[in-house]
Amino acid sequence: MNYSVSKELYERANSSVPGGVHSNSRFRNPHPLYYKKADGAMVWDVDGNRFIDCIMGNGAIIFGHNDQAFNERMAHYMSSGIVTGLETELSIQAAEKFLSIVKTAERVRYTNTGTEATMHTMLMARTYTGKPHVAVIEGAYNGWHDAVYVSTWPDLMKAGEHEAPKSLPGTSGLMKEVVESTLVIPFNDLAVAEKLLTDNQDRIAALILEPTMIDIGYIPAKKEYLQGLRRLCDQLNIVLVFDELLTGFRDAPGGAQEYYGVTPDLATFGKAIANGYMLAAIAGKEKIFDTVTPGKGTCSYIGTFNGHQVSLAASMAFMELYEEQQVFETLQRRTNSLISEFDHLAKKHGVPAVIKGRGGHFHWYFSEKQPTNYREAAATNKEHYAQFIKEFAAKGIYCSPNYLLHHAISMAHDDAVVETLLTCMDQSLATIRTDSLQC
Repeated sequence: MNYSVSKELYERANSSVPGGVHSNSRFRNPHPLYYKKADGAMVWDVDGNRFIDCIMGNGAIIFGHNDQAFNERMAHYMSSGIVTGLETELSIQAAEKFLSIVKTAERVRYTNTGTEATMHTMLMARTYTGKPHVAVIEGAYNGWHDAVYVSTWPDLMKAGEHEAPKSLPGTSGLMKEVVESTLVIPFNDLAVAEKLLTDNQDRIAALILEPTMIDIGYIPAKKEYLQGLRRLCDQLNIVLVFDELLTGFRDAPGGAQEYYGVTPDLATFGKAIANGYMLAAIAGKEKIFDTVTPGKGTCSYIGTFNGHQVSLAASMAFMELYEEQQVFETLQRRTNSLISEFDHLAKKHGVPAVIKGRGGHFHWYFSEKQPTNYREAAATNKEHYAQFIKEFAAKGIYCSPNYLLHHAISMAHDDAVVETLLTCMDQSLATIRTDSLQC
């Protein structure tokens, strides 16, 4: 493929935009690609190359790019002329519709991004418990603020022991004392979690976790692990927060909490909630929302763009179509097809590789077995992954170059697109087997 126009745009962008991108995750070596069109499951770059999009706005675009039914439904809710800074009936309708789908939640409030949502939950948890610090899961990404951007994709040479992970900054620029105060616990190990949380119960206000770790690919929790954390948090007066920004509407209509049957105190939702438009939500128990309720609580919850009417129109359109089109069932069927066929292809080619996913999210690991935590995921074969994805790019399929990120399909990824993906998987696995035999 020819990328000459993208190269020219990158050279131009460097004079005004650091690295030519507005999110570091979009950078690609030797330069990022720039896109001009998207429709359905496809995106086109400025050089005219067409790709099947297997990232879909990090899972946010659940109906596909430029879906006409979604566009028309969204336009129906945008006739008031109000944009932001005011409460409307639409704000109430969106909240009521959300709670009718996420039935485990008692109250919901909107904000704009996942990071804002997790910041709000930390303030609410500290107010509710009177304790200062938080706990996170090793390897997880829950936003880029100081308290939670800790041990996010950490260097295993610096991470300490599994039973006592070190609190490492996820980026430079974080406040050292905040990073050091954040407790890090491993995923899917209840015995270690119980010891660490119990030893620190007097200072930990909240435990935040992805119930399925998708920001390192796709690693589901063991049900007994989540059940144990629910019991522990009740005993230790710790607010249990599920980061459902990626699992919401995909692990099940009501999110991972519906799928696992474990209800957190608070949960953050985003991504698919508005089919790619900027919106996030916090949902959970009324008693904790009392901390931000005027006349009841002392915790601030403000934002000019909270309840942004364009985003709420997108969310109403999404939620209505989500129920009408049986979205979860369709995405789950296609995801299961990808998983079962890839397993067959990996065995056929003799390549140690596994795939895991649910509700349209999926990821490949080049390993003999499915990882159960960050350390196991980080130890999978990144060279094989890089070769696999290189073949995908050459065949016009847009995937993440990072072996510890994630992928997603949408309703626009119909059976024909899924078949194309499977054909590409077959051919890409064959190249890995050939190279292995030559070695």
